[in-house]
Amino acid sequence: MKTGREMPRNFGEKLRFYRHEKKYSLKDVQRMTGVDAGYISKLENLSRKSPSYPILRNLASALDVSIADLIDIDIPEAPLRSIQETLIFSEYLIMGRLPTSSEREAMLSVIQAILDSEWQENSKHTDTIKIIEKVDRLLRLLR
Repeated sequence: MKTGREMPRNFGEKLRFYRHEKKYSLKDVQRMTGVDAGYISKLENLSRKSPSYPILRNLASALDVSIADLIDIDIPEAPLRSIQETLIFSEYLIMGRLPTSSEREAMLSVIQAILDSEWQENSKHTDTIKIIEKVDRLLRLLR
């Protein structure tokens, strides 16, 4: 949204802000959501404070905004991890069970061998052998 106007902080003000941005009347929003125009007005004027989730979802959809934006919550973004960190520190299953630390390290070794390979015409054979050796070790640990 590129209006230069200050973004309101509470739900009712934000609801009205987004409705006005779209140039929708209360009746327009009622037609799009099935939510009574009088109820929407009460939400905007803070006479009603907490709509149900289905109403909130319908209002956000009609106004083409996320629910998080409409109710002003911050959704924390998880920091990105490398595949190596994920393999070591995250919980996951291999063959239906949690891997041991040795199995995790072997899995990491397979991935690292792939990432380290040059994969050029003159190195594909050597790279393949290195990768197969790592896969072989991992599979022996898993069995």
